[in-house]
Amino acid sequence: MNWFKNLFIQQGVAHSVLLVALVIAIGIVLSRIRFKSISFGVTWILFVGIVFGQLGFNLDEETAHFIKEFGLILFIYSIGIEVGPGFFRSFKKGGVLLNVLATAIVMLGCGMTVGIQRIFKEDPASMVGVLYGAVTNTPGLGAAQQTFADIHNGTPNSLFAQGYAVAYPLAVVGIILSITVLRCIFKVNNDAEDVLFEENADRNGSNLQKVNAINEASTITDNEPHLFFIFMGIAMGVILGMVPIHIPGIPIAIRLGLAGGPLIVSILLSYFGPRLHIPTHTTPSANLMIRQIGISLFMAAVGIGAGQGFVETIVGGGYLWVIFGFIITVVPCLTVGLVARFCCRLSYYTIAGLISGSMTDPPALAYSNSLCSDGQASVAYSTVYPLTMFLRVLIAQILVIVL
Repeated sequence: MNWFKNLFIQQGVAHSVLLVALVIAIGIVLSRIRFKSISFGVTWILFVGIVFGQLGFNLDEETAHFIKEFGLILFIYSIGIEVGPGFFRSFKKGGVLLNVLATAIVMLGCGMTVGIQRIFKEDPASMVGVLYGAVTNTPGLGAAQQTFADIHNGTPNSLFAQGYAVAYPLAVVGIILSITVLRCIFKVNNDAEDVLFEENADRNGSNLQKVNAINEASTITDNEPHLFFIFMGIAMGVILGMVPIHIPGIPIAIRLGLAGGPLIVSILLSYFGPRLHIPTHTTPSANLMIRQIGISLFMAAVGIGAGQGFVETIVGGGYLWVIFGFIITVVPCLTVGLVARFCCRLSYYTIAGLISGSMTDPPALAYSNSLCSDGQASVAYSTVYPLTMFLRVLIAQILVIVL
């Protein structure tokens, strides 16, 4: 039985595959746990990985790095393929206002993160992790980690993932709580909100039916996933991500990285591909499979790496990250939500979708849609999600460089 014991002890390919597979499998089982309408989903894989890491299990450094980065690339690329067809459309007419408000939520959260880091002298890596846990944005976490590694000759920093893991659980609750608080403040009446939603739609020159028609029209009935364009797109994205971008005032060249490069290429391919008669379409089921595999690999590798010394870090002051994360979650949502209502006169359903999309949080969208009859919140969510995702990934790199 020594061979079986060695599988868990001796580092190697078999050891790494076994460890990652167990973490993912256990995490997926736990992801079925729901607290009323709230679920942490695949983030359970991260939590399970942290437990394994805390217990002393670890991956070979090069293997862990490859699993993490390749998983992130698959995840990011699949997101770009999904949101690409509606990316440029989201800037038209009423979409401009929603994207401005979404950008305000993004920037307010970043500003608060910098302020908290300066005031409390927290480690910049931990605060960037807290920020991306507070906004439930995994691609941003990956972009921050990759930028840090590029700057420090490939050296990883577990504080990113630890801050993310600590802030994430309460962030999911905080986003839904913000939407609920705004409902109480606005004294929402469903009939009145339906009328206001239609007024907003008429003013913006669109309505829910038109949006759904556009989405249905953009779906190609092709059951074959075109693997050539998937991997060629990934290759192009990696090349683009490594191009140095020199910005005045920033001493280090910024790169779109292994997150930003594939995201941009996938958006462009999915948007312009059909117009150029290039078969870049990926079926929804295939896209979902790629995304789930990618995020699972990323979460497992990040969790196992972050688990080493996790408890010691929390006991040593990391418990404050929970408070910081909750503040970064709630304050921007409530502030912009109030502005959207009283200054822009948007319906509550639109505001709920706006907040959910700005925080890139599917559980919040599910909760928002449960409050309205025709999925009105999905319109705002799909409008702001593409730009928000892009901003989160780009700003993650800037924060790492600046802080």
